[in-house]
Order: sequence, then C-alpha cells, then structure tokens
Amino acid sequence: MQENLSLSQLTKKLFETNVKLDKKDHKSQLLVNKIKLKYDPRNQFNTWKTSQEGKQWKKQKYQQQQNCCSICKKKIELKGSHIDHIKPISKYPNLSLTLSNLQIACWQCNTSKSNR
Repeated sequence: MQENLSLSQLTKKLFETNVKLDKKDHKSQLLVNKIKLKYDPRNQFNTWKTSQEGKQWKKQKYQQQQNCCSICKKKIELKGSHIDHIKPISKYPNLSLTLSNLQIACWQCNTSKSNR
C-alpha cells in the first residue's frame, strides 16, 4: 500500500475490503448451512424412510406389529401409517436412525404425542 494515501482513499479501500469479506463470509455461511442440512438428524431420517431400505423396514415392522398401531393397538393400514420415534428426534437426535427406537403408529397417535 502507498504511504501517501489520503484519509478518504484509505476509507474507500477499507470499505471495499469489508465488502469483499462480507461476500466471503456469506458464501461460507451458505456452505455451513448446506453441510448442517445434510447431517441434520431429521433430514437423514427422511432420506432413509423414503429409500428402498426404509420402505422395506416399514413393511416388515408393520407385519411384526400384526398390522396394529404400536401405541393404541388398533388395526391400521400400512399406507398412511407413520414411522414413529419412541424417543423423539428433538430430544435424542443421535437415535434418529436407530431401528430399535422406531415403531409403526397411526397418524393420530404419532401426531398427538408430539415430542413426548
């Protein structure tokens, strides 16, 4: 940098540098958010449940439960039933893909229990 820059020139350079840093920070934040989303437990679960493996697990678990909701024990249809987390993702994110923490429930039971 030149020694003889005026105050206004220095201010302008500082402003330009700050704008460049803001743009780099914004790009970094976008990348961080993209990485967080990829490894978000709920996103990972949703990806798994729509996979062939997840669909096959749901069908097998449904048959193991004798076509009944694991909570209210009423007969339910496979289509429209929910894969329920026994210990909720919101409190136990590390169990989001643990099969022993999953059960099949009717939509009423699953939505009414929320994160309890």
